[in-house]
Amino acid sequence: MSNSQYISPQVQRVLATIELMAGKEIDGVEPGKLVAELGCSPADMTRVLANLEQAGWAERLKNNAQRWRLHAKPVQISNTVAHTYRTALNDLQIESNKYQLLG
Repeated sequence: MSNSQYISPQVQRVLATIELMAGKEIDGVEPGKLVAELGCSPADMTRVLANLEQAGWAERLKNNAQRWRLHAKPVQISNTVAHTYRTALNDLQIESNKYQLLG
């Protein structure tokens, strides 16, 4: 069964925008650059950025309101995932050490 019927172009645009904004947290990115990269309309990008801002995922640069960057939330989520994996690996290592060879 194909899941293509559930794919939303709007959601895909939001996700692609997040990926394009990643790594541009210092200088930000202008919406026009995102429009050119994604091939969408300026109105679509305004909608995407407004929704990301409302959700706490993006913000305008304080020193240049024409440029946008990812907010701290996606970084915090990433750090939470990394912490969970590190903790799980540490716990597995502790368990593994209990089962070392006798000798």
